[in-house]
Amino acid sequence: MNKFNAFALAGLTAGALAISTPAFAEEESDWSFSGNIGITNDYVFRGFTQTNEDFAVQGGLDLEHSSGFYAGVWASNIEFLDNDGTNSTSIEIDLYAGFGGDLGSIFTYDISAIYYAYPGDPAGSDADYWEFGFTLGADIAFANVGIGLWYSPDFFGGAGDAIYVPFTLEVPIPLGNGPFGLSFSGEVGYNELLDNGATWDGITSNYVNWNLGFTISIEDWFDLDLRYHDTDFNDAFCAKVCDERFTFMVSRSL
Repeated sequence: MNKFNAFALAGLTAGALAISTPAFAEEESDWSFSGNIGITNDYVFRGFTQTNEDFAVQGGLDLEHSSGFYAGVWASNIEFLDNDGTNSTSIEIDLYAGFGGDLGSIFTYDISAIYYAYPGDPAGSDADYWEFGFTLGADIAFANVGIGLWYSPDFFGGAGDAIYVPFTLEVPIPLGNGPFGLSFSGEVGYNELLDNGATWDGITSNYVNWNLGFTISIEDWFDLDLRYHDTDFNDAFCAKVCDERFTFMVSRSL
């Protein structure tokens, strides 16, 4: 994402009679702000549609410090159907903070916490939850790879302790000089509910999700992402919820 300085001290010049005062050098702040906005045909989270296969408008704001600390907020419209077929939960707001940096010239790390909030969710739904995560990345010869571990002490819907282990891959595809960039990326994630008796479909307490796709970046304009998503749930349970699907997203960093 493009970054810009939140604050900067401008250089000053002044003169009196024949005597001039030297200009002060511009100071760069250790803090920076950035933002992002996007629209997608379907908001998919770990293999599950969050918008009942409808469009979503999403956006966020981030505050970063040169030390590696960051915090931000992100939001999206959602469509969770209640038991009576109505939709009382129409927005997701994520609040997060963390610390990341480099480990030598190849590895990166990130430690973070995120709170998923669903204003307007029905009483007793226990939709809001925390997750705490650690990710480790590596920049190898032709790709960026990563592995993470996310833990929730009380997952969505009051499902109890849960973990998510993602494996990620991103391969930049050279296009030569110019404003266009292209990359291939994918993720395989393992999900498990740790409390005895907790299941997603009444049968299994764990599942695997994956996605892969291409991203086209147009410098100083926007990114286009085309992606395929799927899970290893059976079709009877997943019908229009977590079955295979393509998503298309247009986003821009601010």
